[in-house]
Amino acid sequence: MDSESGSRLFGFIGAGATLGQLFGSLFATGMAWLGPFLLLFAALLMEFAAQSAKGINFDISQLPEELAPISETTSDMQKEADERTIQSSNISSPEPSTLAGKPQLWTILDGLRLIMSSTYLMSVSLFLWLGAVVSSFFYFQKVSVIATTVSSSLERRKLFAQINSFIAIFILTGQLTMTGHILTVAGVTIAICSAPFVALLNMVALAVWPTWVAIAVSETLRKVVTYVVTRPGRELLFTVVSRDEKYKAKLCIDVVVQRLGDATAAGMYKLLYSTHNGRASTVSLYAVPICLLWIVTAYRLGRRQTQLAKLQNVPTS
Repeated sequence: MDSESGSRLFGFIGAGATLGQLFGSLFATGMAWLGPFLLLFAALLMEFAAQSAKGINFDISQLPEELAPISETTSDMQKEADERTIQSSNISSPEPSTLAGKPQLWTILDGLRLIMSSTYLMSVSLFLWLGAVVSSFFYFQKVSVIATTVSSSLERRKLFAQINSFIAIFILTGQLTMTGHILTVAGVTIAICSAPFVALLNMVALAVWPTWVAIAVSETLRKVVTYVVTRPGRELLFTVVSRDEKYKAKLCIDVVVQRLGDATAAGMYKLLYSTHNGRASTVSLYAVPICLLWIVTAYRLGRRQTQLAKLQNVPTS
């Protein structure tokens, strides 16, 4: 999939996940009184999703080679794993679990090598790491503010479910009507700069007005902009790199870089929250410099992606 086709199709593909969010939020709103027992229903849906994934893998395996790059990459990884297994079996007999864990670990390490050897992929990693830090920081801030302003656990569950229901409706409408148009007209740079800019506004708003109303408005803006505009633009960042870089580096970013962002935000928030005695307005201000750095990184990365996309479309003689 190239940058142009990705711009047109991503919104319709993402709408499926949004429908699931809408259904789950509406269900949770009506069944909030079940409390922890809602987790059993969530586990059942996760099992259905896992079974559906088997069907996706089967369909991909039936595609022609040029239409199934993921399948081909997986096949190459399996061949490499088999070769390493044969070579190691001539020397010793390692544990089966070690052999089974090698392919994915090798892919992550190879992805890390690709990231370190490319300034573009390093910029992508920094952009996504900053995004994970800010998103997790906002999540902790959201939970803290709601916990101090809404006393009943039942009311908190209903409030979160209602907020997510409204968000899902807005996201679904945007994905079906606006995503492709925005990416085509505005471009990747504006798309990936939107989320950092909204995050900056949200942190300032929470510093001035740390209430559940501010949380509801901020969460709605953040998720709508992220899923309608920035998330599709983020996926287009990988349309200007090689297939090897796309799948191996992206796996490393998803597994390592973004999880490091989550851990960084958790550590930062715990330290700041305890230092300032739980004052949400003060804690929010510490995320403002991170949002500014995120905006600058997004702008430079978007310009670089646009340049690479133009070079990719130049016909070679």
